Amino acid sequence: MTNLYYTPTWEGFLTAVFEAFDRGRRGETVSIRHPRESAETSMFDAAPCHPDPDKAGRVERGMARLAPGLPETVYMAWLSERPGVEDDLLGLLALGFERKRDPRGDMTHPLVMSVSKAARQTGQERQRMLQFVRFVQTPEGIYVADIEPNSNVLPLIAEHFHGRFNDQRLLIRDLRRRLVLVSRQNGWFIRELGPDEEIPPLPEDGLFEDLWRGYFRAVSNPARKNLRLQQHFVPLRYREHLTEFQAGAARF
Repeated sequence: MTNLYYTPTWEGFLTAVFEAFDRGRRGETVSIRHPRESAETSMFDAAPCHPDPDKAGRVERGMARLAPGLPETVYMAWLSERPGVEDDLLGLLALGFERKRDPRGDMTHPLVMSVSKAARQTGQERQRMLQFVRFVQTPEGIYVADIEPNSNVLPLIAEHFHGRFNDQRLLIRDLRRRLVLVSRQNGWFIRELGPDEEIPPLPEDGLFEDLWRGYFRAVSNPARKNLRLQQHFVPLRYREHLTEFQAGAARF
């Protein structure tokens, strides 16, 4: 068994898929591994896989030939970062290229079900982040928000927030992955923080926070309080970064 450790980018993953198919044709058994798994698996049969735009492009074009929407499904599932999703995607693509058709057509196949579930998870997480991002204004006039989603949705929500607030300077910090979306008037980009870079805490009791708290105090109706329904629409794991659930906010 050869473990391919890829650079954790979309291009890096597609390159690993190309390498896995190439090695598979030579009789090797290959597994694609995220770098975070390096401490959990043996490194004796480990092989680094560096991004190659040509190889990645060939895989992406091959997926598009199988079915127009297949690259998007694979991308969404890959962003879920579920354990083992890389090998599930590799297996799904192997199934598609072997049959020369869209592998998603067999809805009862375990690989199809697993990948579809991962893609749905990412889509749901993206939708929740569009609702649950809360900004705080720093003394420098920059609006900053912290998130910790299960899926890596920062690339999916970047264009929305840049387009909606393109006259502001924004930072959205994914604390789990140490990624930062930087949005300015002339565009946006995502950068990964270095191991020695600290993430300073957000300023407290700012004007933005006061506005949110005032809004929820105004709409709160104690007579219609339903904690179970509230938890359904606003799961507990998101509340740490929601201003309206911090000290001084209304509970409704």
